Amino acid sequence: MKIKLDYGYMKKIKYITLGFVIIYIIYLVITEIGDVMDGLSSAFSITVKTLSPFLWGLVIAYLLNPLVRYFERIIGKIRIGKKWSRNHPKQRRAIIRGLSLVITLAFIIAVIVLLFNSVFVMINGSFQKFEFTSFLEEITTRFANYTKELEGLEGKLEMMGLTANISQAIEDLLGNLVTQIQTILGSLTNRLTTIGRYIIDISFGFVFAFNFIMNREYFNGLVENALRLLFNNKKKNSLKEIAGEINVVFLSFIRGKIIDLTLLSLVTVLSLVIINFKYAFIVGTFAGYTNIIPYLGTWIGIVPAVIIALVTGTWQQAVFVGLYIVVIQQIYYIIVSPRIQGKSVGMHPVFILLAMFVFTKFFGIMGMILSIPMGGIVKIFLNRWVKKRQERKSIKLIQLEKT
Repeated sequence: MKIKLDYGYMKKIKYITLGFVIIYIIYLVITEIGDVMDGLSSAFSITVKTLSPFLWGLVIAYLLNPLVRYFERIIGKIRIGKKWSRNHPKQRRAIIRGLSLVITLAFIIAVIVLLFNSVFVMINGSFQKFEFTSFLEEITTRFANYTKELEGLEGKLEMMGLTANISQAIEDLLGNLVTQIQTILGSLTNRLTTIGRYIIDISFGFVFAFNFIMNREYFNGLVENALRLLFNNKKKNSLKEIAGEINVVFLSFIRGKIIDLTLLSLVTVLSLVIINFKYAFIVGTFAGYTNIIPYLGTWIGIVPAVIIALVTGTWQQAVFVGLYIVVIQQIYYIIVSPRIQGKSVGMHPVFILLAMFVFTKFFGIMGMILSIPMGGIVKIFLNRWVKKRQERKSIKLIQLEKT
């Protein structure tokens, strides 16, 4: 006897079973969300560490590519061996690109050397004129004076009968200090190991970057083929448009950031010159460029200024110099910086500040550094959404006034 199956009924059972399985999986994920997130975080961390040289290569290639292309255009105008150039276009392109890459690296190295040389010249003619021995002697004298003051304090405490209690407190303090020093040394060792790993990764990153730049057409074609395989023409063109807009945002951000940090360094240097601070150029430049990390960079940048003021003057002068730099830079950061960065990526200063707070909250220091281009990317998607909705609903928007 042949049994007839109700395929419609079987199909319903299949979908019901699949639904229960999905619900059960979601239940497991929710109940074990901590372990799932730890697993995903660990997997992501391992993946990033493994691909770190490759990722550094992408970043370095992205940053160097505009300069390389600029030098390519200049060298490409030189006409030598026209017949050979016509017969060997690929070899000619490889030679031009290789020369452009070498010139780019030489240019970057030259700029760094000139910056260091200008620092040495500005701090009193040349670095050789810096009297390091007298600087050390001054530090030694300061600590000797502090030691004498402490000895006098100990004598007064002994006269008051408080020596025993103070001695015990000092012993406890020293014990805690030794523990803290050991912790710091352990942390320092780990940091040095991490720095060493970064140096190795970045070194290999340059190798990847050179290959990316030298074989630009090959990798562009690879990306194009991947997009064609994954998306239809409409989506592919839309993604390429978005990528182009994001590229403009990042390049504008980099250009704006260089201008912003240079101007902030100049303002800080001039502010220190006004109060006749020693080594105003090197300290002001350092305090300015550390602001690549917004706001937090200010507190990092004042460290050399405070140390120099403490050694060459009094603690009151050190506090004054530190607060002076903080106030100057915070005023600059509230009034000037958002306008420069806003113009570079086309965002209002209010939204620049908002992006800094939001991305810092979610992504920490890296979010703080990249908050402006990330805000620009959010703006790109919002603008595209607004444009589509405006076209679909025939909405007429008012023209916003720019200040």
